[in-house]
Amino acid sequence: MLKAAEHSRMPRNFHKTFKPERHYINAMLRYAASGEEGDYQAIAAATGIPTGTSSGKVPAILDYCRGMGLIRFTGSDRSSIKKPDLTPFGRIVLLEDPYLKSTTSQWIAHLNLCGPLTGADVWYHTFFAGTQALGMNFSRSKLETHLSVIYGIEKSGIIGPLVGTYEEDAAFKMCGALSEIGGTIVRRPAPIGVELGLAYGAWMLQLMSDHFPKLRQVPITDLDATAGWRTIPGWDVSSLQRVLELVERKGIIEVDRHMEPWLLIPKAGPDEAWGRIYDDML
Repeated sequence: MLKAAEHSRMPRNFHKTFKPERHYINAMLRYAASGEEGDYQAIAAATGIPTGTSSGKVPAILDYCRGMGLIRFTGSDRSSIKKPDLTPFGRIVLLEDPYLKSTTSQWIAHLNLCGPLTGADVWYHTFFAGTQALGMNFSRSKLETHLSVIYGIEKSGIIGPLVGTYEEDAAFKMCGALSEIGGTIVRRPAPIGVELGLAYGAWMLQLMSDHFPKLRQVPITDLDATAGWRTIPGWDVSSLQRVLELVERKGIIEVDRHMEPWLLIPKAGPDEAWGRIYDDML
């Protein structure tokens, strides 16, 4: 299971130093909605995403969209012909927030990008697997050293666009999961508010479906250890309790607090829940 997950995550340099610019993500979502397929050149021609004769932004944007849980590929990932299909999350984003301008869209895309199954490997090692080693605030050199040990390569440039992704308006500054101040990288916990309750609930339901498809109730400790539902957002115990109360009030997940550890019981399917994530937007 672990090896399969490592294989499906996007490799360290998938981005080719490009950041996930939201207007290109929008173009890729529209392409996926069209039902078309093609090689990188054909996709570039259809979407207007820049690409050269052998490289460009199309592969990176495709992978960002996949890692963010917005699209999935039909057919082999290794085929030169790509046919991206919208996921339930990608479909509602394209309908309701096509340029991912909202906090809800950006945070859920970020949480997916850090996931152990189909996220991006550097994001996974920074926000999930490396949390105990790094903490919530760390120097750039500490992160470089941390990643260098994992990949066994020199640390220069190893961070890539990870930090800058959350500092540029064209990318994911509204989320702002990372910021760098005087050489210190600061991790911001995912915000907790009524308008995010349905989105967090849908994300949690998806994690339960992906990681524990045969269980009707999932211990909160198992869901974190396997899928990072608490670690990736950076929630402490108090925040965890607030999020569970928020999600429970939405009626899509029940929390059994009589058991130790607490159990999460789905009251809706993830596909249905994704379609409601913007219902509480103010």
